Amino acid sequence: MLTRENARVARQPCRERHSSRSGTPSSGYRPVVVWIKSQWQNVSRGFWFFPGLVALAGAALAVVLVPIDRAARTEAFPLAFDGDASAARTILGTVAGSLITVAGLAFSITVVTLQLVSSQFTPRAVRSFLADRPSQLVAGTFVGIFAYCLLVLRTVRNEGLEDDGFVPALAVTGSIVLGLVGLVLLLVFIHRITQVIKVENIAARIASETASTIDRLYPEQYGEGVARDAAPASWDVSGEPAVVRPQRAGHVRAVALEDLADADLPASARVHVRVRPGDLVTCATVLIEVWPRTAVDQATHDRLRGLVSVQSERDVAQDVGFGIRQLADVAVRALSPGVNDPTTAVTCIGYLRNALEDLGKRRLPDRLRRMGEDGLLVYAEAREFDELLREAFAEIGRFARADARVTVAVLDALAGIAVAARRAGALDRAAAARELAEEIAGPAIEDARTEHERRLLAGCVERVQAASG
Repeated sequence: MLTRENARVARQPCRERHSSRSGTPSSGYRPVVVWIKSQWQNVSRGFWFFPGLVALAGAALAVVLVPIDRAARTEAFPLAFDGDASAARTILGTVAGSLITVAGLAFSITVVTLQLVSSQFTPRAVRSFLADRPSQLVAGTFVGIFAYCLLVLRTVRNEGLEDDGFVPALAVTGSIVLGLVGLVLLLVFIHRITQVIKVENIAARIASETASTIDRLYPEQYGEGVARDAAPASWDVSGEPAVVRPQRAGHVRAVALEDLADADLPASARVHVRVRPGDLVTCATVLIEVWPRTAVDQATHDRLRGLVSVQSERDVAQDVGFGIRQLADVAVRALSPGVNDPTTAVTCIGYLRNALEDLGKRRLPDRLRRMGEDGLLVYAEAREFDELLREAFAEIGRFARADARVTVAVLDALAGIAVAARRAGALDRAAAARELAEEIAGPAIEDARTEHERRLLAGCVERVQAASG
């Protein structure tokens, strides 16, 4: 059973506390599904997995075509290559050398682009850029063509006294076709890169991912939930809980609440999930509390820990706030003296407005819920609407106080959000938008350079107040 040792253990370094740094439980049951999902996100959104599959496909094509060449006669392919072994080697070597050079160029361009995205916009958008499938396809194809040519080249044989020789006509023809395809893909890749690094497209990509996450996580329209604040306070009177802490510091990427019912806790237990996707945790952070303490043995403790995926990077899959944070970061960076691009800030504000208008009409999940057939009582922390609203606009409003154009865009966005929330019946959300608008507009009106700007800002505040009811 877990005892008072928790307090002492929390003060120990991670390496002393846990036998593994892998992010999976050190003993007992391992929530395999949660771990696999987390690792799959890392793999599928990286820049090596999909290109690697494409490169393997090129190698597999060579393995398939060469036996066909051996089994069939050259006459069976009237348009196939009809040169000798020396010509075949020259063609294959030329295509292979050219494509590996092009692949090196493509990877160099990719690295430079990543540096530009990280420094000019936001380093948090790099993960999204690496997951761009068209760019991955092109990079993988270059390597795949190179591998194809090498595998075909090793099968070419000159005629000798004891050897009839072998020229894989169909495979050599394939290398010529693939070489031409590689040249076309080089143009496609350069065009793609020039489009991807445009700030409008970066913002649109982030906004699209955020909108998809909102649709998936919050499918229901606005509605009142159960009481949200009383449960853990009443549970505290029953004694000290068993606590679960992470094995490593990092960002909470996912919390598998649906798997709590399989954690072998009695129906009378009470569970408080204290972290949310996107939270930054340390080794001493409490992830989960369980009452009574005696309900948690070491095996159950490991199961509960594995339900919270802690990784080095945030991901938008369960974290709407991460998409909002990226758009806000791009807008703030655009307002910095080194960049000074208010148009980009206004663009990001427009996408933030779209996301918050949509979110303002949605029902956020209840914190207090019952899980599984036994009705295990769980209180899970969640991000509130006003918190996401402030994350989207508070920082932008602070940096834009000297730029009336950007401040007006922020206030107009808050007015639109207030209208959407009020129409859905979420009057508290509309009030939160009005409060934030007044907070942003006050310093901006004081710093306004002309009387026209002051009247313009004051009119925007009045529109927000009217929209919020």
